[in-house]
Amino acid sequence: MAKSYSTMIFLLFALIITVQIATINAAETPAVICKVTINDLMLCLPAVMGKKPPKPTPDCCAVVRKADLQCMCNQKSELGKFGISPEAAMNLPKQCKINVPHGC
Repeated sequence: MAKSYSTMIFLLFALIITVQIATINAAETPAVICKVTINDLMLCLPAVMGKKPPKPTPDCCAVVRKADLQCMCNQKSELGKFGISPEAAMNLPKQCKINVPHGC
């Protein structure tokens, strides 16, 4: 009985360590949307929120250049849920002097 209890404790300990390692690794890997990280997308947030957002910064334009713009176009309908103006978001490539994929 003592041996099976020890085995169960060891397996529980191993499971806890595995979950902690997986959680730590997940926290270190930022989410990616359309080939850019959420952290990078945050650089463009001021340029797509509010009624009269400011022009995008050079850092924001660098993010837009890295992004998969067709993928971003496909996400357009979801932007309003996050307080982001779809019109302002779709205008970012033009403001950054980046060609927009056909059909966006």
